[in-house]
Amino acid sequence: MNQALDPLDVDAVMQAVSARLREAIPVESDGVAGADGAVERMRSQLDRAFARRGGDGEELQHWRSVTHSIPVKREYVLSELLGPADASFVEMAYRVVLRREPDPDGFNYFLHELRSGHTTKVEVLGALRWSEEGMAKQVHIDGLMLPYKLQQWKRKPVFGRALSWLHGVARLGSLFDRQYTIEATQAREAHELGRHVNLLMDELKQVRGQQAGLLRNVARMMPMFERMHAAELERERFQPTMDKLYADFEDEFRGSRELVRARIEPYLDWVREAGAGGADAPVVDIGCGRGEWLELLAEHGLQASGIDLNRDFVDSCAGTGLKVVAGDAVDVLREMPEGSLGAVTSMHLVEHLPFERVVALIDAALRALRPGGLLLLETPNPENIMVGSHYFYMDPTHLNPLPPAMLRWVVENRGFAESRIERLSAHRPLNAPPLLPPEVPGSKSLNDMLWSMHIAPDYAIVARRP
Repeated sequence: MNQALDPLDVDAVMQAVSARLREAIPVESDGVAGADGAVERMRSQLDRAFARRGGDGEELQHWRSVTHSIPVKREYVLSELLGPADASFVEMAYRVVLRREPDPDGFNYFLHELRSGHTTKVEVLGALRWSEEGMAKQVHIDGLMLPYKLQQWKRKPVFGRALSWLHGVARLGSLFDRQYTIEATQAREAHELGRHVNLLMDELKQVRGQQAGLLRNVARMMPMFERMHAAELERERFQPTMDKLYADFEDEFRGSRELVRARIEPYLDWVREAGAGGADAPVVDIGCGRGEWLELLAEHGLQASGIDLNRDFVDSCAGTGLKVVAGDAVDVLREMPEGSLGAVTSMHLVEHLPFERVVALIDAALRALRPGGLLLLETPNPENIMVGSHYFYMDPTHLNPLPPAMLRWVVENRGFAESRIERLSAHRPLNAPPLLPPEVPGSKSLNDMLWSMHIAPDYAIVARRP
């Protein structure tokens, strides 16, 4: 397994086991069938042995035949180079004789010749040793010259056949010795291979254990996922009802459209001062609601569009010809080209957001605004004790009051400049008791408390992108 295996992909692990077994057994051409049978038997035994074998899942090195470990040195005896087989032999021959890895063409050529029976290991070693590159390396292989020449002579017509017959008779005495050597080598290989198979089975058991653990974790988490999915489906099902409810709530408590327009009309001058509202620097109003601000901008020839999550508001604005998109303001701003807006305005939105989302909104506005672009954030003013303690909570979707100094600091900290606090009282009735005349005993202390009811009920942070 030259590459790391996915511990969850048991099939891939099994295929790697089979591949390792097939590559590892060094056999000559007359032993292929027996090797294949051994591979299949070992593979079929893995699952049967799996349940009763244990291990620590130690990391495995790629298994190599014991006959492959031939050190690099200046002199060799021919017999010590004839052990490896097939591709392993070709790789070894190049490393030993030419001191390098085989090139693809040479490797494929010699491997094909060996597998087809057109050449022998001796001839491969001889061809490399007495090549131009091999002569330069001068690696001595004792006992190679005569067998190499003999193999070449045996390929000559007529004379070669007779020589092959004589050579075969002469080699009869050594066949038993070679058989004993092969058996000893196979015993060593079987022992080493068995050790690796045991380690692989241990590794597979660990993988199966990991799988079982993951399945248990998934089974434990599934109820939670199902509850979350059910809650999301319920929220989506109920959202149209909530959108309609909040639109009705705004109509009841926000004030008439005429009153809202009167409150926000002073913003027109701030937008013009920033050079916003043209085709190359439009205004975007986030949380545009019923669209009073968009209408006012359009009436004064300023280009603007709105963003709102409430489908009732979006449909209502679209019905009057206003350009409004449904979506999350932060996400929509992030999709706009950087520096493409002249102004980003928001009336009574930030108090509905978690603090992290307020920061994300300010960051998205900074990115979308061009240099000199205007940021305007209007929100209830908790400096007014009636707002901070009562009126703020009339809207059940409000989260937290935002003190003016704090919000201004956040805006500046996120990169805006020229920020200021505009406290807003126009067209906002306070319904606060009047201050006491100075001659009334205790009026100073009482007026200090009453004054907190006379503070502007709304404020706006106005800032520019540098």
